[in-house]
Amino acid sequence: MKPLAIAHRGYHKKYFENTKEAFIEAGKMDFYGIETDIHLTKDLRWVTHHNDDIISGGKHYFIKDLTYEQIMQMHLDNDQGHENATVCPFEQYLRVCKDSGKRPIIEIKNSPKWKYLKKLVKEVDKQIGLKNVTFIGFYPWPLGKIRLSFGRKVHLQHLIEEHTELLGYARFFKMDLDIRDKVLTEKILKKFHKKKLKVNCWTVDDKDMLRKLEDMGVDYITSNVFDQNA
Repeated sequence: MKPLAIAHRGYHKKYFENTKEAFIEAGKMDFYGIETDIHLTKDLRWVTHHNDDIISGGKHYFIKDLTYEQIMQMHLDNDQGHENATVCPFEQYLRVCKDSGKRPIIEIKNSPKWKYLKKLVKEVDKQIGLKNVTFIGFYPWPLGKIRLSFGRKVHLQHLIEEHTELLGYARFFKMDLDIRDKVLTEKILKKFHKKKLKVNCWTVDDKDMLRKLEDMGVDYITSNVFDQNA
């Protein structure tokens, strides 16, 4: 069976990553889910952006130092020729996912305070339902805290690149694995499948790697290129 395909930061061939337009474009395609990254603004609003800083007019601005309104007025520098690209509010991302029938795959960047993270999870539950969303992250603490506070009703995937010592942490907290494609081995895959946990691979943009992972039996791929029809 083919792995389920997730759009990495939306589909950004024509539009800048993590923007409303990139999410809408992914929503038109045959993806299972749409992945994004989220950060807190100075006035504690969640927005979607990969890095913790914004580049606008050739200058760098840290998201944590800007209010939501300040960020919304900025146009993002980009190489796609996407004119007037702006940061997407998190609520708008959720609406695009809901309207297009795609699963939100939400990467929690850095390690926010628990009171803000708990409020986020509750708001997502209210807007779209926890059974319909996946939280991912490199930092073990936020994911572990979500698991302990909200139980198995929340789908979690632990992002892993070179720190394979965290594989045991993921299995202990019953998290699926979201691993760099070149780091995954048959042994790692079998260990997670033995525990009835699933494996996602990122970022799969090479056709040969895609076929290899399909043959191995991974459950999901996250890609800038391939949807379910690849």
